[in-house]
Amino acid sequence: MKNNISEEKIREVFDKGTTLLPGTKYVVCKLDDEIDYNCYYQSLGYNYAVLFYFPLDENVWDGYTEKRMAVLQTRCFPNAHRLGEYIKEMCDEAGIPYHIPSIPSDHMTPPYISPLSVKAVGVKGGAGWIGRSDLLITYEYGPKITTAGAVFYADDFTTKDPVRDNLCGKCHKCVDACPFNNIYGNSWHEGITRDDLVDYHRCSVCRYNNSTDENTDIPGVGRKMACCGCMMACPVGVKNVLRVIEESHMRENYA
Repeated sequence: MKNNISEEKIREVFDKGTTLLPGTKYVVCKLDDEIDYNCYYQSLGYNYAVLFYFPLDENVWDGYTEKRMAVLQTRCFPNAHRLGEYIKEMCDEAGIPYHIPSIPSDHMTPPYISPLSVKAVGVKGGAGWIGRSDLLITYEYGPKITTAGAVFYADDFTTKDPVRDNLCGKCHKCVDACPFNNIYGNSWHEGITRDDLVDYHRCSVCRYNNSTDENTDIPGVGRKMACCGCMMACPVGVKNVLRVIEESHMRENYA
């Protein structure tokens, strides 16, 4: 796959994409087997992955409830879709091979892995590291983000060094915040897996699927990311998220 489109042109499109939603950032990394499950997108000729991410648009961690978070997600998830489609349209117009992987809806079938690991893109692209909760902790906003990932082809593209350092230190706030004790408390480093950090089935699968496992006492609520207690407890990036929220409200008031 060749397109003879310069990195400058691709960045021009991506940079324009960040103007759609307040605080949007992006990182790029090379596709590899850790990011591209079963090497599917590499087999189609794509060689890079991009992760766009933007902060939550409301302070729901003060006086947090699952219901408030669910309402917030009804805004954030469609915004991520809108952002992805906006960038895809610009890429199509510019002749940039760009594809948005589908998000799996099956939360019962192992191995519970998405075709494109946006967390791995975030780490390898330099956005941040993985917390004890297995969430991507971005330098700017911590884990309080919504993401939109994609793959694309470029003859060449400059990328940052991957993140190798865990900046959680001795912090265990996410571990303490989990009401179901699903976070083991281990520190992330290269080579550690999701199963070393959290009980994913007990956390996400059982919570999503209405507790079909008779051996669990976790109530199911029929939606992804039902609890988010670990996300809300993380102190990283809170000031930046609040700043973006405040600036966004100011723009709306003066619009």
